[in-house]
Amino acid sequence: MKKGIYIIVGVVLVLLLIFFIDNLNSKSATRETQPTAEEVPAANTAAVVPNELPMMSLTRLDGSSLMAKNLEGKTVLVLFQPDCDHCQREAVQIRENLEAFDDYTIYFVSDAALPQLNQFAREYELADKNNIHFAQASVNDIIHALGPVEAPSVFVYSEEGRLVSSFIGETPIEEIKSAL
Repeated sequence: MKKGIYIIVGVVLVLLLIFFIDNLNSKSATRETQPTAEEVPAANTAAVVPNELPMMSLTRLDGSSLMAKNLEGKTVLVLFQPDCDHCQREAVQIRENLEAFDDYTIYFVSDAALPQLNQFAREYELADKNNIHFAQASVNDIIHALGPVEAPSVFVYSEEGRLVSSFIGETPIEEIKSAL
């Protein structure tokens, strides 16, 4: 009888030990796959987009510089990368719907080299449009001014320079037009 109790207690202890070891391994694996606060991707902080035109230095294709903060009138900032498929589709959508942007000045902003921006402007038939400009900004300036946003991102500003809407990631043109 005593021998049977010892066996049952032993089996229970072994099962408890297995349960605790398995539970510890599960927690350890969860810790490895879930990032700490420091490791959380910066995209989660994209909500830091300021409510007004950003303090960001822009260099236009002709080499002239200006501050985004000083842009006048209704403005649309399009953050993009010339080699990004999503950005290319967004540019085509904007070009095909230019009449919706008649009251706006559009600035396509990227950290790419000016020759790449110039080529993109020509390739997507946006170079000769009066209300469309291409400008270069450093990655640090973009992150400091707008936070870590993905490309493409579209920011619509009122005549007073206040943020009306922001669209992070590729967005159907109808959604963007509804914010104009």
